[in-house]
Formats: sequence, structure tokens, C-alpha cells
Amino acid sequence: TVDGLVKNPLSLSYDDLLSYPMESRLIRLDCVEGWGFTAKWTGPRLSDIFDNAGVAPAAKTVIFHCADASGYTSLELDYILENDIIIALELNDVTLPADRGFPFQVVAEGKYGYKWAKWVNRIELSSEDYRGYWERAGYSNQADVGGPAFD
Repeated sequence: TVDGLVKNPLSLSYDDLLSYPMESRLIRLDCVEGWGFTAKWTGPRLSDIFDNAGVAPAAKTVIFHCADASGYTSLELDYILENDIIIALELNDVTLPADRGFPFQVVAEGKYGYKWAKWVNRIELSSEDYRGYWERAGYSNQADVGGPAFD
């Protein structure tokens, strides 16, 4: 589901996501604990999905609601658009495995792993600042790789 501050709320099936143009990128996922890995991530651009939803001018935050109680988080809409962020349906040319967040994982390039939302079931556009599970526990809401891990 894509809803909140949009003109046309969307309810997208997996097949709907597959119908969007796909992009592949080699991107490193860095964990705040010090480990990381580089992989080929493939999926649609969030901007294409947002174009179909018709994002309202007041929207500034994208909230990712997840089936995992500790996985919900948010990213700034400007960051998503400026960095052309994708949602990965594939990892290294294989359908995204369940442990990586099937049906898709947000590929939050340049952000620590807790911003790479998995098992997403709702994307809400909001005008409010929002702190996810880990951010409410003290982790940085910016989560820039190389930046401070904690606020």
C-alpha cells in the first residue's frame, strides 16, 4: 500500500511491482555494527511508484511500515528523489530471499542498514518528522554511513 499524502492511494501486488521498469545497481549495505556487503540490487525506482500515486506538495517524509515489529523506519522524500532510491525485488539476480525482506527491501544507499526497511507492507507519505524503531532507541535518524550512529 502507498498512501498518506498522495492523490491516488495505491494497492500494489507483487506482479504490479514487477511491471515497473527495473534498475540494477551495485551498492554496499553497511551495518552500524561494522559489517557490510556489496551486492547487485534490482528493482523499481520509488520515484516511479510515487509518480503513479501523485505525491502531495506537503509530503516530506516517507514512512516504511513493516511486518517486522522492529523494522519500521522513515527516509526524507528529498533524499529518496535526489538519490533515485530503488526497492530491490532481486539480490544478485535472484528473487529477494525471505531473510532479506521478500517481497522487497528498500535500498537506502549511503544509509546504515537499519534504514534499509524489509518486509514492507505499507509506504506512507507524511508531512511530519518520523523516527522509526531504531531511531527511537537512540540511533541517528539521518543514518549517514560514516556519520554518527547515535543522536
